[in-house]
Formats: sequence, structure tokens, C-alpha cells
Amino acid sequence: MNAVAETTVQASPAGKAAWITLAIAWLCFLVPFPGLGLFLGWPLNLVAFILAIVAMAKGGAMKGLFQLLGSIIVSPIVYFVGLAIFAGTVSGISAQSKGQYDAAVAEASVSSAAAEADAAAKAAEPAATAVTNDAAAASASAVEVTATTMFSDYQDNEIAADGKYKGKALLVSGTVDSISSDFMDKPVVQLSAKPFGFVQASDLPKDVAASLKKGQKVTLACTGNGEVIGFPALSGCTVQ
Repeated sequence: MNAVAETTVQASPAGKAAWITLAIAWLCFLVPFPGLGLFLGWPLNLVAFILAIVAMAKGGAMKGLFQLLGSIIVSPIVYFVGLAIFAGTVSGISAQSKGQYDAAVAEASVSSAAAEADAAAKAAEPAATAVTNDAAAASASAVEVTATTMFSDYQDNEIAADGKYKGKALLVSGTVDSISSDFMDKPVVQLSAKPFGFVQASDLPKDVAASLKKGQKVTLACTGNGEVIGFPALSGCTVQ
């Protein structure tokens, strides 16, 4: 009787140690750290298996049966659960890293595009300024004349009138006498030159010519084109 009691007492530490060892092994399986379950968890599981056998040998089958079953059946399940946790953790870290990388690339692309746009704007400023200055200079240097005066100058002396107007920037003011099309279907506007003449202006955009009306007073910015069939001609015209 004393021997059985002594055996029971001696069996208890082995069974408890098996449970503790199993718990530590399962924890190693579940912690998502590379190699922890394989190199520490499984050796501990083996120790728990041995302790369970010792407990069964000293205290009977029931003293270590559950620990033995835990090391054989439960441990693989816990191990694969731990693998799933580890895979999920790695996937999450990869996704986060990829997101940070994509965000960094996008930010760099936006910064680069902004820098290029800024550089293009700065490069365009001198050109735009030059165009504006050229336009202002051209407008300032244009010869202002009425259609009647221009027609009269050509009637008096065509050579002298060409010297004043031909090939030069002009601001010609007058009254619209007619709006028609030439043989190439391009708009032609005639400005009345009293008492019986006119000045012929060409190259006006169609939409601009379409908006004009007979009798309307206008000022055209054009280039003098000499005399055609006895009447002064203008080219490259726009309405001011």
C-alpha cells in the first residue's frame, strides 16, 4: 500500500512537467518568429512526450495519457496554426512595405512632375514675355491711317504710297463696305474710302469676318500689300 502511494507521488512531477513542457512548446509554435517552433518547440514537444511516458510508467496509464496524446495529436495542429499566423504576419509586413514603397514612388513622381512643370513654366516665361514685348512693339510702331487717306495717297502717287505702307505694320480704320469671299473661299473685307474707292483687307479669320456688318466702323491691324487693280490691299489682318 505504501509502495503504491509512493509511486503515485513520484508520478505527479513527471506529468506536471509534461504539461509545462507542452505549454512552452505550443507557445513556441504560435509565436511568429522564424525557426522558433522548429528548433525549440519540437524538441520541447519530444521532452513532453518522454515525460508523459515516464508518468505513465510510474503512475499508471492515466497519469500521462493526455500529455502523450497532446504531444502526438495537438502539437501538430498547434504547429500548423502557428505556421498560418507566421504566413499572415509576413504577408502583412510585405503588403505594408509594398504600400510604403508605392507611396514613396508616387510622391517622387509627383515631385518630379511638379519640378518639370515649374521648370517648363520658368522656361516659357522669357518666350511669353518676348512675344508680348514683340506684339507691344509692333503695335506701338504700326502706322495709323484711315482707309480714305490710304486710298487717296495711292491715287496721288503709288510709288510714294508703297514707301509709306507696303510691307509695314498698319492700323487702318474705316467703315465696312462689303464682306465677301475670294476665289479660294477666303474672307475679303472692303473698307470704304470716300468718295468712290475702298481698301481691301484679307486673311481675316472666317468667324471674325462672319461677325462683321456692313456700315460697321472697325480698326484692322494688317500688313500693307501694295496696290491691286488700282486699290490698296492689306494682308494678315485682324480686328482690333
